[in-house]
Amino acid sequence: MRRYRKVAVAVASFAAACGLARSARAADMAIAPERLYLQPPNLPAGSSCQDIARDPQSFVSNNPGLVPNNFACLPNNVAWANLMSELGYAIAPSAFHPARTTGLGGFALSIEASFAHINSNATDSTGTQYWHSGTRGPVDPSNHQFSVINQHPDSLLQIYSVKARKGLAYGFEIAGVLGLVANTGLWLGGGDVHWALLEGYRTGILGYLPDIAIGGGVRTVGGAPTFFLTTVGMDAQVSKPFTLADSAVLTPYVGAQRLIIFADSTVVDLTPNVDALRQCGYQGPSPVDGSPMCSNTLRTNTGTIQNNGAFNNNVTFHKARVHRWRGLAGVTYRYEILYLAGQFGLDLEDPKSENADLGVSGDRQWTLSLEAGVFF
Repeated sequence: MRRYRKVAVAVASFAAACGLARSARAADMAIAPERLYLQPPNLPAGSSCQDIARDPQSFVSNNPGLVPNNFACLPNNVAWANLMSELGYAIAPSAFHPARTTGLGGFALSIEASFAHINSNATDSTGTQYWHSGTRGPVDPSNHQFSVINQHPDSLLQIYSVKARKGLAYGFEIAGVLGLVANTGLWLGGGDVHWALLEGYRTGILGYLPDIAIGGGVRTVGGAPTFFLTTVGMDAQVSKPFTLADSAVLTPYVGAQRLIIFADSTVVDLTPNVDALRQCGYQGPSPVDGSPMCSNTLRTNTGTIQNNGAFNNNVTFHKARVHRWRGLAGVTYRYEILYLAGQFGLDLEDPKSENADLGVSGDRQWTLSLEAGVFF
């Protein structure tokens, strides 16, 4: 019992460390797609789409012949793709296991912590620092408002999760994961399937062969009303267990993983501080073309026009389908029921290699993962 109490203390300490890291700051890295916008072309000097949405009457008065509807903010799809590519990499299925399964009837319960590097100061082809512009930043203590831009985004995203693995017949294993992305307000969930093609041989010629497995997993995030993000991973591992003093097993492994990131936005208001319904005096959709009908109007040099330009700032970003390759190397240590593990993952090619059409341009990313749990 004393030995098992030590196991429980080790796992509890690991969980406490995760919780402390989570509470260090509150949602400075919350994703804010509404800040990823570009100015429209042919914009009059001294104007911005945000100013026009805020005070359309002044724009009309100062620029005769121009109407606010033609100068809405544009979604920055390049910054969006870069942000989703790196966030999708961070939440990707970790494939954090050797080739050998838990075995028929086996079960493992663990806590996993992953630290994913992001290009926090990178600038895309539009000149946008997408992590600076696309995250909330800290709250100003003087007015309790979020910053206009996040001057100091984190360089590491921290993902903490609880994972359960269950061995099945014929070399199969399934796993379920539930966790959170610290400092973002996001949570994640998903599952994995793992098939050991060759495992468990101890004697004879086959005893010299490594264990070999293939598998796949999926992770998706919740808590984000403005976007949907899911990452699918397909992986293969080779591992070899080594028994230490007849009581512990050390298992190094290497692997490769194919990642496909699916990012879609909902309707995003690029001018969230402007209430389009109130500004318009919304009366309902037009029976002719469905456009908003407004009771409020703008005075021009030729008469009046409806004040409905702010609705044009409600946009959706382009769908992003990002493909990446990642290499994996790790080691697991098992002593009786105690299970400890570490893994390092690294991009095998520049993210832009397969995603240049989306404007993805960030440097390679890496992920360090740690795990502690019990194995039955």
